[in-house]
Amino acid sequence: MTGFDRSAGTPAGEGLVLEPAVVVAIESGGAWLESGASGGCANCRDGKGCGVSIFQRLFRLPRHRVYLPTSEPLSVGDHVVVGMSQRALLEASLWLYLAPLVGLLAGAIALDLLFGDEFVTVVGAFAGLVLMLGFVRARQRRQARSGRFFPVLKEVTLRQASDE
Repeated sequence: MTGFDRSAGTPAGEGLVLEPAVVVAIESGGAWLESGASGGCANCRDGKGCGVSIFQRLFRLPRHRVYLPTSEPLSVGDHVVVGMSQRALLEASLWLYLAPLVGLLAGAIALDLLFGDEFVTVVGAFAGLVLMLGFVRARQRRQARSGRFFPVLKEVTLRQASDE
């Protein structure tokens, strides 16, 4: 299997989280993938999880696409396995979930200590949340340009048959 980016973006000794995906679009320098797991995590599919799969079924949430930079010749419909650094995945999760919560709490606490008014506290919480979401979004853009959070192609498991 030559041509695969086996170690790109993964420090030595760091594990990868592997996920099957399907190629849905091709661009120069890479491909767009959709994850094979449409029902949430394994716990959600088993009925023991956080309930993401229930919301996906109820509201028909769109499937998320992710860009895979690769020089491997892929076609729409190919099934692949991609990996992402465990550390990068954990860091992205913390920024996505924990940072807005910290902003919300910091805004609420700061304005409550300053003014002691319930309405102002709610406004502070909302302002802290919005400011932190803006910060996280800007940080996400910078990180996207670095390529550190892109998946790595591990293997092509099924090639789409050509119509020739």
